[in-house]
Amino acid sequence: MSVPFYADVPRRVLVTVALCVLIALALTAYGSEQFGTNLVYSLCIGLLTYATIDLPRRWLWRPGSLTSTAILGLALLAAPVGWFGGSLIASLLLGTPWGPGSISLNSMLGFLALTAGVGLGCTFFFWTRERLACSERDAAEARLKLLQAQIEPHFLFNTLANLQALIVSDPQRAQAMLGHLDGYLRATLASARDANCTLAEEFALLRGYLEILAIRMGPRLAYALDLPEALAKAKLPPMLLQPLVENAIKHGLEPKVDGGRLRVAASSEGRQLVLVVEDSGLGFGAAPTADTGVGLAHVKARLAAAYGNDAGIEIGANEGGGVRITLRLPLQT
Repeated sequence: MSVPFYADVPRRVLVTVALCVLIALALTAYGSEQFGTNLVYSLCIGLLTYATIDLPRRWLWRPGSLTSTAILGLALLAAPVGWFGGSLIASLLLGTPWGPGSISLNSMLGFLALTAGVGLGCTFFFWTRERLACSERDAAEARLKLLQAQIEPHFLFNTLANLQALIVSDPQRAQAMLGHLDGYLRATLASARDANCTLAEEFALLRGYLEILAIRMGPRLAYALDLPEALAKAKLPPMLLQPLVENAIKHGLEPKVDGGRLRVAASSEGRQLVLVVEDSGLGFGAAPTADTGVGLAHVKARLAAAYGNDAGIEIGANEGGGVRITLRLPLQT
């Protein structure tokens, strides 16, 4: 999942402001004007330079597609725009004269070179971090496809075996299972092609999966999907909850003789989306299997790649037995 279009702007603006303060301090120490005057000029030039580089970058290039040549071109364009435009704005704010005669040619060229150098350095820094983040997201999506390739055949083979038995013994249930399987596969294929999905789409996918399992497990499986209407259009990486639900069924409820209950719920806390997957299965006392924790580790990796430190996962015991997993991620619509 890509980071929202302007989600990182406040952080980048703060970095730009910090650099402007440092430049103003350096100019003041060098003996050029008072600190207040230098700070106004530095902020106006720096912020206008940042805007000249960053806004076209976001409008004209997809994340991760910006080339080093484009960066150089943006920085060279932003230097005169930022310096001349920022100087004019600062002069208007301070009420000081501005024009070609207000500064020597050497000083002008020096300030232009400084503006271009700082702008180019900051742009390359953010560009490198963005490319790294895109690479991590691509790796997480590749792991998702690998995990799906490992899990789905097992699920499909079991479902088809159940279908074969039900066709003879209970044709009506077989028809219902086939309908749910068709909807589930269509939703899975659609999710695999998209970078984002809505919470409503994610819950629809889970419902199709759980309906199939409910036919297979019968009264041993009860489930609830709680999605407030206000959160139906919230965005998240596709199939983020699927591995957690599969873990709850496979390791918690299926091995339990009398089965149990699974609940998936969504809520919001401020600007955070809170997703809970809880079951009344065997809990942490269950004997570990070879693939225990694979799905959980995969979810953690996807959260880190998509949101960095803005998302987290909590794992604990559910009241009355079983496991409760809570995801917290930025609320995006």
